[in-house]
Amino acid sequence: MSFEELYDKYFARIYNYLRYRLIARDAADDLAEAVFEKVLDKYGTFDPGRHGLEPWLFAIARNTLNDYFRRKKVRGWLTLGGREESLVSPESVEGAAQRSEENALLLAALARLPEQERDLIAMKFTLEMNNREIAAETGLGESNVGVILFRAMKKLREILGPESL
Repeated sequence: MSFEELYDKYFARIYNYLRYRLIARDAADDLAEAVFEKVLDKYGTFDPGRHGLEPWLFAIARNTLNDYFRRKKVRGWLTLGGREESLVSPESVEGAAQRSEENALLLAALARLPEQERDLIAMKFTLEMNNREIAAETGLGESNVGVILFRAMKKLREILGPESL
């Protein structure tokens, strides 16, 4: 697969993963660019026999994100203060306001979870990885991933209310 094909196939998933963790669109844009610069630099040394392409890409994305947090001296989730972005769409003002409020509530609830749970939820729902793929990526057991995700979703339901999820 050429780099261009790889970029076209995986950019949206990598970007969504970063956007989910960062909240701020401009930071996600910058980090997505940094991820694919690293991928381009290292693409010639990628060994498909050692590990699959997708886990390799997401390891680069996660490491880039962790480097960003270390550089910014941020631990865990960024606060929401002043970071909610207005939704630009042809929807009604009421619909956009409702979605914005729901997104803010969800992000605030996620911020209350431990970092490991937030990371696993991001992998599950933004990267659409299954428990086996998450286990391979994180080094956790597959059943452990399932238990952590189950408990994290239960916590979110308790925070948001049962109708929310």
